[in-house]
Amino acid sequence: MTRTLVGGLAVVLLASGGASAQEGTRAHMEGCLIWSGQGAVGVRNECSRPIALMFMILDDGEIVTTELSPGGRFMSDAQWGQSGGFIFTACPAGTRPNLRFAVENKEAIGLSLYNCVGGRPNS
Repeated sequence: MTRTLVGGLAVVLLASGGASAQEGTRAHMEGCLIWSGQGAVGVRNECSRPIALMFMILDDGEIVTTELSPGGRFMSDAQWGQSGGFIFTACPAGTRPNLRFAVENKEAIGLSLYNCVGGRPNS
């Protein structure tokens, strides 16, 4: 489950599954992510499939989109406990969240109320 973080570590991770890309919608892959617990906010892909990660520090609104191969890592400029929070989505590579990745959708994203659909990121 994605969480908007405002202080310490409050990430709840779920295993993912879902329909094939041909069926149009796939489950997110947040359960594959292992977050750092101190220092810079970072994450590692622990699954055997690549992940399309979208990440935004809420204070600056800059969106980072990257693909994490199995074992791949992403490090942000944010520090745990020092930012105004962040949001992220994790979809299978080649897919994107089915809602616009933007501050106005931070509550839905923070509650993991998205699926993944084919196509490029839609920020």
